[in-house]
Amino acid sequence: AAAAAAAAAAAVGCGLLAAGLMLRRRHRVQRSRGRGSNVGNGLAWGHHRQHRRLVVACEAQSAEAGELPLLARLQRSLKFYSAILPVVGQYIVRPWLHSIGLEKKSGDELSRDMDEWGSEKLRDTLLELQGFYVKTGQVLSTRVDLFSEPYTRRLRVLQDSLPPVPAAEIRQVVADELCGGGSLQELFREFDDKPLGTASIAQVHRAVLKDGRQVAVKVMRPNCEPTLRGDLTNLKGFARLMRGKLPVDYYPVFCELERALDGELDFLREAQSATKIAASVRHTPLGRVVEAPLVVPLPIPGLVTRRVLVMDFIEGTPLSRLEERARELGIEMGSPAGKILGKRILEALTSAYGNMIFSSGFIHGDPHPGNIFVMEGGRVALIDCGQVGQLFREQRLRVAGAILAAAAYDGSTEAIKALADVVRQFGVTFLPGTEKEDAAAASVALYLFGEPDVEFPGGYSKKEFSPESPLRRLGTFPMELVLLGRASVLVKGVAARLGVEWSVAKKWEPLARDAVVALCDETECLLPAWALPTSADPNAGRSGGVGRLRFKEAAKSCAALVRRWGSDKAASLIASRRVSKEKGREEQMA
Repeated sequence: AAAAAAAAAAAVGCGLLAAGLMLRRRHRVQRSRGRGSNVGNGLAWGHHRQHRRLVVACEAQSAEAGELPLLARLQRSLKFYSAILPVVGQYIVRPWLHSIGLEKKSGDELSRDMDEWGSEKLRDTLLELQGFYVKTGQVLSTRVDLFSEPYTRRLRVLQDSLPPVPAAEIRQVVADELCGGGSLQELFREFDDKPLGTASIAQVHRAVLKDGRQVAVKVMRPNCEPTLRGDLTNLKGFARLMRGKLPVDYYPVFCELERALDGELDFLREAQSATKIAASVRHTPLGRVVEAPLVVPLPIPGLVTRRVLVMDFIEGTPLSRLEERARELGIEMGSPAGKILGKRILEALTSAYGNMIFSSGFIHGDPHPGNIFVMEGGRVALIDCGQVGQLFREQRLRVAGAILAAAAYDGSTEAIKALADVVRQFGVTFLPGTEKEDAAAASVALYLFGEPDVEFPGGYSKKEFSPESPLRRLGTFPMELVLLGRASVLVKGVAARLGVEWSVAKKWEPLARDAVVALCDETECLLPAWALPTSADPNAGRSGGVGRLRFKEAAKSCAALVRRWGSDKAASLIASRRVSKEKGREEQMA
């Protein structure tokens, strides 16, 4: 996925697999030597100085962090590549054998046979290795628009159903962390041994506190950190070896993933992130409190350590299993009832991410279907706040400009130039010799935020694995676009999977305009959502029944209408002035 940071891990760890899958697609039409799209799975972001600082910090961090011994790392790496090479090789060898008469199967029959065997082999390998390689499978399982059904179906188990740690070990971790090594009965009335879900870093168990509250207890897998860091070291080493041989430099990508891993391995940090995200989704860019479009489970105060997190219990179905659950209820996702549910899910995700991005810039960074739950009544919950990202003022203004330009795109020369200028302001660069660079830059923005049926300018293709994809021409790609891309690609993927037409740009356009108005004056910037007085009340902004209309509330509503009336004009004016100012600075520097 072009903008998924976790997919960057798949780029080197499973870049060969992506190349083989692309060959499978191409050989349906004709035999081809094929090339894998590494740009589509991971992008080297940031300016040169940011890149260098990241590399230096990464090298220092690696020296300090505890990792697997060298021999153990080599054994894991050897096992992974010895399993993956046959999967990739079949997409090259078997079509060639067919061409010389040694392979009986051909066409779709051959493709299905290779996909079935390859997906099963890959799933079994990742389940056995676990660690950071699991994130590779999680990414591939969400990309139904890129990979065949056998791969996405079989790898879906990696989202929340890894082999669990024995219950006795989990109970001991919780007792040591929360009860000083004593009995769990000091805090819990019940504690289920069977986990609700298992992932590469932690597993979650249902429990009931002594006061009767039902909670979820997230427990870190014992001794998982050395394995995860060892896998990342392997991937970083491979990326350094391949510098200059791949279209982009993956080393800083894995450095950034290593920094993100630090947050996932500290549940105290995750608890704070959950509180920030819960506040962010309930506040608009103008600081107005609204009903939360989705539920974010909050930590139970005082019951959080670095390795154990006790939080609100979410009862529902993960998005990864929604189709299966819907069939049990007699609902087909492509039916009218299924599409109504799909639109409700998409509306919740789009509104929540829009508020996260434009209100405070604090973003949930791991939105795969295993982390999205559909509750009774169609309400949506977003769990697992271990991976997060922060967009600051200038970054949010650039993002707002990109959304407004994408929403206004009409294919004209002026629209292409406007989109290209916005993309370059992020620091996006292209490889030397890129033809029609304005069209390439505009196509990247349209890939992230454009309408589903928009036609890319300059003859560029929307297909990530195509030689004409604009993603193949990218040199550098900033982190803020990676974060935004993960959210937009998620929403687009869910829309495609549920068969619902959906436009991210149109949904985010009003929020982007409000963000420009709210952020235009540095002296009047609002506090982050989690620092506002309204953040303390999780029920703020919800309707509390019919009551007497208060003058203060009516005045606030009138003021909001006035702000909305003027925000569109103000946003357009401010955005155009910012673009002119940026151009002036560039001309002065030139």
